[in-house]
Formats: sequence, structure tokens, C-alpha cells
Amino acid sequence: MDKQRLKRWGKLFSQVVIAAIAIYFVLNEIDVDELKRSLLGAKIGPLIIAFMAFNASKLLSAFRLNYFFRALGLKLSENFNLKLYYLGMLYNQFLPGGIGGDGYKVYLLNKTYKSPLKGLIAATLLDRISGVVALGFLAFGLGLLGSAKDAMEGYGFLLWIGLVLAYPAYYVLVNVFFKTFKKVNHITNLQALGVQSLQLVCAFFILKALHIDSGFIDYFTLFLVSSVLAALPFSLPGGLGVRELTFTVGHELFGLNETAAVALASLFFLITLLSSLLGVLYLKIGKHAPKPDATTPIVSETPE
Repeated sequence: MDKQRLKRWGKLFSQVVIAAIAIYFVLNEIDVDELKRSLLGAKIGPLIIAFMAFNASKLLSAFRLNYFFRALGLKLSENFNLKLYYLGMLYNQFLPGGIGGDGYKVYLLNKTYKSPLKGLIAATLLDRISGVVALGFLAFGLGLLGSAKDAMEGYGFLLWIGLVLAYPAYYVLVNVFFKTFKKVNHITNLQALGVQSLQLVCAFFILKALHIDSGFIDYFTLFLVSSVLAALPFSLPGGLGVRELTFTVGHELFGLNETAAVALASLFFLITLLSSLLGVLYLKIGKHAPKPDATTPIVSETPE
């Protein structure tokens, strides 16, 4: 077994172990029977709206990623890019220790359009970073509006610092390390905020499905924090275990219903999983990728 494959399997093993420990802790902290009743008693109508809001966020996210590709000079049709995005979601869910969604997109675009690997990797990496920055910015803002500031006692001022510095720090990062993407910086940042706002809409309707009618700002704050943690390398795709653990540990700080908080995390993971299955429709996309032409030029330059 070569070192790269061993590294991938090692990463998967560590992710599974962390998720298993997190789930074990959660199941020992909550009333499992109450959680079952909460999940089975969820209203279908709001869950359908939550599913639609989540997929709307993915549509916008795919659209944003295409802006990064266009900054490289790679002009993909929105239709093809969206199919590729959903296939990437599928691979992220079911092949976490293998090629992964981002890896497959980089491979296919490099193979089909000869776009340099360095640029494609930079585009997908910056796409992830911009999403995490948007998550943090919204979490800092909602934390100031909700109970987080008081829960942090004398350290509430850190929320202000995070809120003020989040995007200036990101712009410095782009201008120093990702100069090729400066021209799409403003629009992709707005899109990233739109993506995360749609996921908050998804969380809102999950809570409504669970018969929750108060404390939304604090639920949202914890949801955003869990999303940041779910995006880190130690977490399985979808944040399985990590989201539930975040809500289990954090619910006391905000005085939230623990069962509803964990149910929110579990239903969001289920919606993510079901949405990723749409990628099955595009498993053969590599064989039908549009050939390079005047609208999809081969890229020769690499990003600075």
C-alpha cells in the first residue's frame, strides 16, 4: 500500500473514531427515547421546506464555485458545473477516505480541459475557506445578538473582534496567496453569506418541524459553530457526530432544549445525506463532459 493511500485510510480511520466517540458521548448524555419521539413526531411540511432551502444553498454554492473556476479562465456551463457539484457531494458522503468530491472535480477538470492542478486546487480550497469565513462572520454576529456574549462572561468582546476582523483577514489572505481570485472576491463573499443564510433557513424550518418556537438565535449560533467544526479535516463529511456533540455540550450555555438541539443536528445530517444522493444521477458525467471549445477554453496559466 503506497503512502498516499495509507494516509487517506489513516485519515478516514481517525474521522470514524472521532465520530464514534462523539456519538457515544451524545447517546450517554441525552434521553434516547425522547430523541426518538422528537424525530418521529417531526412535522413533514417544514421538513420539506428545509430540504428545499438546503438544496437552494447548494445551487448557490455551485454557482459560487463556478466564479472561482472562471477566474482561472475555465468557463463551465452552469448546468454541467451543477451536476459536477452534486456528484462531488455524493463522493464526499460515501468515499470520504478515497478520492473525495473536491479531488474528483480537480481530476476531471484537469483531465478534460487541461486546467493546471495548482489553479484547480487553489479554487476549491478558497471556496472552502470563503464558506468558513461566512460561517464565522454570521456566528459572531448572532452571538452578539443572542446569549453567547453573556455565556462567554468576560470574553464576550472576542465576538466583536471576530466580527470586525473576519473579512479584512480574508481579504489579506486572498491578496497575498490567491491573487488570481481577487477579481471575484466581492461577489463570491456575498454568495457565501447567501449560502449560509439559506442553511439557516433550513435550520429554522427543522426547528419548526420539531415544534420549537423560541430561542432561534441561540440555536442558529450553535448551528453555525457546529458547521465550522464540521468543515474541519477531523470531521466526517456531513459532520456526523461533531454537530450532535456541539449541541450536546453547548445547549446548557444557552438554556436550549437538548433533545431538540440534537434532533436539529441529526435531521440536518439526514437532509445533507438525502441531497447528496442526487449525485447518483450524474455518475457518468465524466464520460459526457463538454469538450473544450470557444466557451470552455483550455487554461495555460497558473494562479499567483
